[in-house]
Amino acid sequence: MLLRFRATNHKSLRDTTELVLTKSGFDAVRPRDGDWGAVTNQVVGLFGANASGKSTVLDAMSFATFVVRTSSSWSDREEIPHKPFLLDGESSAQSSAYEFDFTVHGVRHVYGFELTAEGIASEWLSNFPEGRRRLLFERTGPEPADISFSRNLKGENVRTARLLGGKNLFLSVAAMANHPDLKRIHHQLSGHMVYADFSEGNQTRRIEAVKRWLEEERYVRQAHSLLRFADLGITRVSLEENELTSGMRLVVKRTLSALHEARGEELDEPAFTEFMEGQKKAIAFWHEAGGGAAPRKLDLVDESSGTVAWLALALPALREIRYGGTLLVDELDASLHPHLASALISFFKSPEINPRGAQLIFTSHDTSLMGHLSGESLGADEVWFAEKGGNGVTDLYPLTDFPVKKDQNIERRYLGGRYGAVPSLAWEELRSTLVEITS
Repeated sequence: MLLRFRATNHKSLRDTTELVLTKSGFDAVRPRDGDWGAVTNQVVGLFGANASGKSTVLDAMSFATFVVRTSSSWSDREEIPHKPFLLDGESSAQSSAYEFDFTVHGVRHVYGFELTAEGIASEWLSNFPEGRRRLLFERTGPEPADISFSRNLKGENVRTARLLGGKNLFLSVAAMANHPDLKRIHHQLSGHMVYADFSEGNQTRRIEAVKRWLEEERYVRQAHSLLRFADLGITRVSLEENELTSGMRLVVKRTLSALHEARGEELDEPAFTEFMEGQKKAIAFWHEAGGGAAPRKLDLVDESSGTVAWLALALPALREIRYGGTLLVDELDASLHPHLASALISFFKSPEINPRGAQLIFTSHDTSLMGHLSGESLGADEVWFAEKGGNGVTDLYPLTDFPVKKDQNIERRYLGGRYGAVPSLAWEELRSTLVEITS
């Protein structure tokens, strides 16, 4: 369960920016009864004008998990990924920092790291098993000698550190080496924090994941329920087998080989084989035909974009609900009809549907999600705003920074500019430009 995320010097997040998921009344190190679900929000919505930086918050979280997941293979890189603030003369040469505050099996952990394009500058991990901070390891530079271990961290720590390079996170290397304790922490951060942005490529990757899941009966049942719930006229979904000719395989292999060669890489044969196996399978939707006729099949390419978006988002959401993970959704309102977006929020807010405390963090322009639509409204703890200043720096702040009464219309007050984070439209400048063009 994610309790807090902090980022510094990531794109428009120049200054240290913090997103807090614990409830505003909670200020202890841990709950007295150990129930983190009772003091943590399962849903948080980020609102703000276009280019305000709200998507950058999710991008920072996704980037940090990407580093955790992949940095063990970065030893041969000349530079590693680095996304600093670029609109001043200093930040691009400075390090960027990321920190997660989260729970693993009910125990609070804090893990973070700092990097530049040249390598890892620092890294740290602590936990709070008895309510006090307990250091597990701390790293102050890129070399194995720069890392120190607490006796509280069991395992082959020193031996694992010998595998470490200046461009690798120790957590990533330890997970690769099957470190018993750190592998669980690595999996929590890299395996169950899923980012779903609005791009076609991201949706395609999610559909590919859905294909794999539909090979299991429980996911087929969930997909049927989700499609019927959305009232799309679909009776069922199936996974169909397609025949791939040797000629098709050859064309695809040549194309992928050329792309890899352009990047100075070689095509990974096992990965190519796995990719082609996935292309043999296609999702088919069976629609009610009416008049007693048999259902009619539509392929994915013939299906409406709304149907595909719902399946590509709702099924991953249910999967994270099952495992107690975190789903990050950029532009929730652009992907789904408002009633379906509100329903998805309700899935996460329902203790019956979401007993493990999975979390949904989304960005949106749809202010109706602040109020009652087809599910519960967002509470003051669950609404955050992003606003970008004239210097290009994003400021992130919660609705709880303002006095809020239960009977107030939050949506109307937000649109009226009471909380900031709304676009300031330069009407006079635009009007004079348009008059000049049309005259």
